[in-house]
Amino acid sequence: MEMWLIYQILCVFVPCILYEIYWIRKSGKFSKKHLVWIFIFVLYLYLCIDVAGIGSVWYIGRNETLIRMDEINFIPFSSDGVLTYLLNILMFMPLGFLLPLIWKSNRQVSKVFGTSVVFSLLIEFFQLFNLRVTDVDDLMMNTLGGMIGFVIWKIGENLWKNKKDESKEGWLPKNETIWLIALATFGKFFLYNGRLFG
Repeated sequence: MEMWLIYQILCVFVPCILYEIYWIRKSGKFSKKHLVWIFIFVLYLYLCIDVAGIGSVWYIGRNETLIRMDEINFIPFSSDGVLTYLLNILMFMPLGFLLPLIWKSNRQVSKVFGTSVVFSLLIEFFQLFNLRVTDVDDLMMNTLGGMIGFVIWKIGENLWKNKKDESKEGWLPKNETIWLIALATFGKFFLYNGRLFG
């Protein structure tokens, strides 16, 4: 595996791992199963962040202006091609599925909707620093993808509702999902310096 790829992955994973270690030490509670799900969730976050191509604080100053208005699209449904919409929907469908699957506290449509919007907004904001178009269409399609993922989870839950989930999650940190999303995104933005590898 290339060193730059390992470095990029660590920039996303390390802040999340440190957060989990902090919480385990603070609460005194630990679940191997939950940590496996956290690993899967953070891996998914990394893949989204990588595909979206968010910028880095280390690139600020390489352009004449910090924010370029011609790279911001506020007009809905003005993106080129249906494929762009489909890819954004597909990218966020796992988010809508994983949130209620991993956390009982995210089994309301409002929670999945809000988390999808927050993650998408972070991606769109940080794309401003990487010569990528910040697009309202991406925000809408990402959120729609999260909602479709939630519907898929809900259908699956109804099909297998005889299996009771006896797991307790009262010991988990409040807003763990938002913390992980923020730490993964900010980790990539503030820690990753692609210039180190040319």
